[in-house]
Amino acid sequence: MNLLIISGSPFPGSSTAFLAEEIKAQIEQPENHVEIIDLCQWDIPLLGYPQTEDLEKLKHIAGEADAIIIGTPNFHTSFSGILKNALDHLSFDQFEEKPVALYCTSGGMRNTDPLAQLRMVMRGLHALTIPTQLCASSSDYKKDEAGKYSDLSNEMERRIGKILDSLISLAGMTKSKHQI
Repeated sequence: MNLLIISGSPFPGSSTAFLAEEIKAQIEQPENHVEIIDLCQWDIPLLGYPQTEDLEKLKHIAGEADAIIIGTPNFHTSFSGILKNALDHLSFDQFEEKPVALYCTSGGMRNTDPLAQLRMVMRGLHALTIPTQLCASSSDYKKDEAGKYSDLSNEMERRIGKILDSLISLAGMTKSKHQI
C-alpha cells in the first residue's frame, strides 16, 4: 500500500514534522511504502504562479497514494497557509474517494478547529476523511538537549495506532473496490 504523509508546517524541525516521522515509524511495514512530504522543504509556488518540479512530484505522489495523512500546526485556530496553498494545487485527481486522516499540533492546549476546517476542504475534494483524528499538544512529547522533539507519550502512540487502524482498513476496502 502506498501511503503519503503531508506535513504542513512552514518550519523545519516542527512538532508537525516530528509527528509525521512518528506516524511513519508506526505504519511502515514491508507491505507499505510510506513517503513524507514536509512542505517547508518543497518548492511549491503560490497558486497562479508557474509550476515547479516539486509541485509536479507532489501531484504525482498524491495521485498514486492509496491513502493520505495530512498534518498541520494550529495557527490562530486554523490550518497553515503553506498547507492551504499546496492543497489548492491538488484536485479530484489526487483525492476522489481516497481515504484521508488528519492531525494537528498545538503549542498549548489541543484544538480541533484546524481539523474541522480541513474536513471541509477534503469534502470539497471528495476525499473519504476518517472520523478519528489526532490532536497533539506540547505535553505529548518532549524536547532533547538540542531542542529537537523526542519521546512521544504512550497515549499519543496509542492514538496514532487508532487512526492508522481506521485509515488502513478503509484504504484496503477502497483499493480493492478500484481493482474490481
